Amino acid sequence: MDNKIGIIDVFEAKKAISSWVQETPLEYNRGLSHLSGVQVFLKLELMRETRAFKIRGAFNALTHLSAKQKENGIIAASGGSHALGVACAGNKLGIKTTIVATVRAPKSIQENCKYYGAEVIVAGEVYDDAKKVAEEIAKERNLTLIHSYDDPYIIAGQGTIGLEILQQMKPDVIICPVGGGGLLAGVGLVAAAISPDTKVWGVEPETAAAMTAAINAGSLVSIEDPRSIADKLVVKQVGQLNLDIARKTVSKMVTVSEQEIREAMYLLSSSANLWAEGAAGAALAAMLKEKESLAKRKVALILTGGNVEAKVMANILAEFSR
Repeated sequence: MDNKIGIIDVFEAKKAISSWVQETPLEYNRGLSHLSGVQVFLKLELMRETRAFKIRGAFNALTHLSAKQKENGIIAASGGSHALGVACAGNKLGIKTTIVATVRAPKSIQENCKYYGAEVIVAGEVYDDAKKVAEEIAKERNLTLIHSYDDPYIIAGQGTIGLEILQQMKPDVIICPVGGGGLLAGVGLVAAAISPDTKVWGVEPETAAAMTAAINAGSLVSIEDPRSIADKLVVKQVGQLNLDIARKTVSKMVTVSEQEIREAMYLLSSSANLWAEGAAGAALAAMLKEKESLAKRKVALILTGGNVEAKVMANILAEFSR
């Protein structure tokens, strides 16, 4: 696939990954709806083997590799869920996999990648740093690099979430957490093609708002030292292809504070009994921040995953349970 991507590519991705990636529920949550005055629906991407949506793009990318690429092996850089998705897909497709995990990646992510048979190398503070290491290793070993977000197959795979949501219901707004922008681009593309009345919003941490900065500037912007409890959303720079799509299909970007994300993670635990990562919390935080403009509307929150360390959740529960 070249860098042009359309709705047909998302439908093809849905077909390509259907044997391995099950559809996830989209559930109405009465407690959060009552709390906010918004009709809240949760897209439960944490309800799968890897507990994260990234497995969609990973499987789609790997199924399109040539026989030679599969024989030589693959490598991916990640701060978390992309690593798990690629390791899982590589294991099930019989492809030798190497993962460059960031220093900040949860230890559980590293261990789970090893359980899938992947070689794990720890390097780089954030994704962009780890990717540079992965690129060097790819050249040395003749491996194929599986990009975390700025790749047509990855975008099309993540876009299958949008297909499912729109088949399950027609929300007024879909809120997508944004790291590199693959999910936002995929869902935005789908909504624009199938349900133009459904608005797509992106959400980023205030401390790692690379897409917001890029959209405002009209070109890629590099963030010097991005950090957040929503570690899956931390990149220095979004993908160019993702930015191009987002500028055409995304209605609004929302930024949320670390405290707002932490409180949203607590609410997902206390009101929905969900062990949700910071990126998923960001989606709820954005909805709560904008609840007046969203009052009584149907809003689908993409809960990206549940890969969060126990000590992080313990701190949050202790903080808000007082």
